[in-house]
Order: sequence, then structure tokens, then C-alpha cells
Amino acid sequence: MDDRSGEVEKTRISVTLTKPYLDALDHLVDEGIYLTKGEVIMESLRRLFRSYGIEPFTGDEPRLPAELH
Repeated sequence: MDDRSGEVEKTRISVTLTKPYLDALDHLVDEGIYLTKGEVIMESLRRLFRSYGIEPFTGDEPRLPAELH
């Protein structure tokens, strides 16, 4: 975390998706459920992590369940 601004450091990644995935992302945005495809992906990742007991949004380091250490 950047102590001066309170912002979390971000890193850009590239992901290749097939057309059905892109169409589904576009549908969620077009319907106004999410504002951007990036927002859909971030929310999906949050839900995936939580399903595995990982809470990466509570501090500097993700809290991993013991079985994932």
C-alpha cells in the first residue's frame, strides 16, 4: 500500500478469453449490472477467493487457509 495516498498498488495483467466469456461479460455490462468488464472480473475473483476461504482484501497480504500454505 502506498502510505502517502492510501492507494493499493495495482498490476495490469493480460487474459485471453473465448468469445462466450467475452459475450457474457458484455451482457453483464450492457444490462447495467456492472459498469465495466474489469469490475465483473474483480467481483468474480473476490467471490472465488472467498469460496476458498481466502480474504485478500483485509490487509497487505492475503490470509490463506492453513491447507493452502
